[in-house]
Amino acid sequence: MKTATPDTRAIDAAIEELEALDKQGESYGDAHGPHGWRNPIRRDTGSLLTGLTLAAAPARVLEIGTGHGLSTLYLAGGLNAADATLDTIELDPGVAEGVRRRVGDLGLPVRVLDGDALGVIAGLQDRYDLVFMDAQKDQYLPYLQSLMERGLLADGAVILADNVIDRREECRPFLDWFSANDAAHRVIPTECGLLVARMPERS
Repeated sequence: MKTATPDTRAIDAAIEELEALDKQGESYGDAHGPHGWRNPIRRDTGSLLTGLTLAAAPARVLEIGTGHGLSTLYLAGGLNAADATLDTIELDPGVAEGVRRRVGDLGLPVRVLDGDALGVIAGLQDRYDLVFMDAQKDQYLPYLQSLMERGLLADGAVILADNVIDRREECRPFLDWFSANDAAHRVIPTECGLLVARMPERS
């Protein structure tokens, strides 16, 4: 895995390609019907992801919900710590392979993991300084709880989560957790709503 400083111009060009995708996205589905959507993030969220990643200077980033990799590129564009890496989880193996090729061509320190997010999280071993969630909204809290139970969050880890305004009811248990646990958090009123939070330090 390459760890050189990312070529921001090449990342920006790849971002512009993906920004042309239909923002309504595509449904994930199987024999039981559709279950969730592969929607590209909105542009206002993308620039925030880059800026917040730059400010946090994480060594390890986890993204839950890759889609076609638009948010992955925005996150990767903010990596500035030495040897910083990004793991991203995508449900659809075919989509994951396309992202794997794209980040490989760009020489980015990104590992694309395909499979159900909770199943993939169960096999992770790194501790993450920043986590971005943009997968099944009613699973945000289980994702967070699984990361905590497995000790996969660094002290004071930054948590970012998309769609917490336009999908508020699905995200409510997740949002309520931060209030109930006195975790510092704000919801930024982007087009879809972005949660920005910092996990409490371990005592």
